[in-house]
Amino acid sequence: MRPLLTIGLLLSFALAAYAQEQTPLILDVSTVVAGAQRIETMYVYAVGKWSDANAEVSVNSTQIHCYKTFGFCEVASADTLGVAGGIYVNLDSFDVLRWDGKELIAVDSSPICVVNTLRMDFSAMKVTMSSTSKGATKDHYCKDIERLPTVFLGGMKDAIKQK
Repeated sequence: MRPLLTIGLLLSFALAAYAQEQTPLILDVSTVVAGAQRIETMYVYAVGKWSDANAEVSVNSTQIHCYKTFGFCEVASADTLGVAGGIYVNLDSFDVLRWDGKELIAVDSSPICVVNTLRMDFSAMKVTMSSTSKGATKDHYCKDIERLPTVFLGGMKDAIKQK
């Protein structure tokens, strides 16, 4: 039993180390002018591929746009439907909770069972997304929901390493 536990621990450490290396294809923080009223705001633009995305998905399959003045982020991600084939796009909106010179933290609490958290570490150039349960709920669909692992937005170097 111990050899299996040791192998499992080594594998989890290796996967964690790989995930920590991931950096987006693009992570740009700048000032833009938005809307008909020409409102100036801080803006984040990130492009990459989530670490849990299918191998068939391109390195630029996810785009993230965040607007500080307006207090929201949009995350658009493409993925494949597996054996059925085909591609779909998912668009999620996040409310910005914190945005300073070091990081951005935004949450999407609209799903029934989970809260999704988007985090951008500007100094480390890392983008992550994690999910956590909302806790006890009366909705019977939530009993089978498992906590998803934290995913990282990777770029070209990460895509090459996966091949």
